[in-house]
Amino acid sequence: MAISSVTNVPQDYRTVYNPIEYVALSDATTRAKNRFKYIFDVYDGATLLARLKVPADPNGYGRCDVHGVCESYLKTDLGTINSSATGTGFTDNANSYKEFTIKIGEEYDVAGVLTPDLAQETRTVLTYNGCLPNYRGSTLNFSEYSATNYYQNYVNNGTSRKWLTNAPKGSAANKSDNQSVELTDEGWAYFLYDHASHPVTAVEITLYNAAGSTTATHRIENGISAGTLAGIKMLKVPFAPNTINNILPADFSVAPTQPIITNETSYKISLKNSGSVVSEEMYFNIDSECRYTTRRLEFLNSLGGFDAFNFTKVSRMSEQIERKYYKQNAEDMSSGVISYNLSDKQKTQYYTKSKTKMKLTSDWVDAATFNWLLELIESPEVYLHEGGERIAVQGIEGEWEEKRAEVDTVFNLVLTIEFGVDNYRQRF
Repeated sequence: MAISSVTNVPQDYRTVYNPIEYVALSDATTRAKNRFKYIFDVYDGATLLARLKVPADPNGYGRCDVHGVCESYLKTDLGTINSSATGTGFTDNANSYKEFTIKIGEEYDVAGVLTPDLAQETRTVLTYNGCLPNYRGSTLNFSEYSATNYYQNYVNNGTSRKWLTNAPKGSAANKSDNQSVELTDEGWAYFLYDHASHPVTAVEITLYNAAGSTTATHRIENGISAGTLAGIKMLKVPFAPNTINNILPADFSVAPTQPIITNETSYKISLKNSGSVVSEEMYFNIDSECRYTTRRLEFLNSLGGFDAFNFTKVSRMSEQIERKYYKQNAEDMSSGVISYNLSDKQKTQYYTKSKTKMKLTSDWVDAATFNWLLELIESPEVYLHEGGERIAVQGIEGEWEEKRAEVDTVFNLVLTIEFGVDNYRQRF
């Protein structure tokens, strides 16, 4: 009398904010016992995190989704910004992924006592801080949320290995479909990792001039020890100019004189394993700062990494003010005689709270960029880069409607961001 099979097992590199479902089947004799239930225990190593119990469905199967437990143990990892000692270019995102052990058993009535029969089957699943949509564009999806089945083989070598971003990747030096950045911009690019099967030894940065000719190629070496790399499942590397320029020269294969990005007009980054390219290539155009203050937003994307985007047109601050009052007699009776003054108040303001907002406007963007920025509007974690610091953004207000390249040309995205702090005034 035992679990006869586990018929559904999620693959590794599972997006933790989507269903992570196991299906087990016990023999008919055991299922017929009084108070029968399947038990799914979720472990972090030897530590039991949660015990989930489900009854058998009409066909006898026990179906359990454990992602609600797993997601509670994952967070996010932000890269260092505004530092002349950023150090190593490869950084572990230790908070963004985690392996869990699922132990499957059952319980039933034995002589009036509810008796468990635990850990008959054991499975492990590696999860990361991603959330793939059920519907986006033309694909309706309710089941295959694993990286290998749904998002084109993150862990494979070759140029099919994706970065953890849906941002446009560009096509070549100085092309209009490349992402735009400024020399002062900060940012990191994220990717899933399997060192044993698909190692990465460096991130290569190729610089181009206005004619599209290569001016220099630099390689930031993966300086993390092999023993440590064996347990790492997600890494990040610098992609924005100022972050690249702050990597220590000793971390390059050939130590350069920093900054390496100065007068170039564009560049690309790609992951390398020795001499082979093992990822898609991402291209960036370097823009000069315009007449308005650039507002750069960094946001958690749907794949568990952080993207960034510049709003380069005019931005305006506003305040949303909340007031509360109490009512009193508007007169002076201190001498026993009622008198009135123009300065007397009938209502006194005793509570004032204001929320700071900022309206942002992008430069002209194409359909691919506009559609990608839906992830910014949806994101639960957003920061404004200001003075070399991150300022938390509480919420984003904006209208989004899908654009199609065959019928739409270029357009602006206009957003209003609300900061994650409140301001207060004197109270009476």
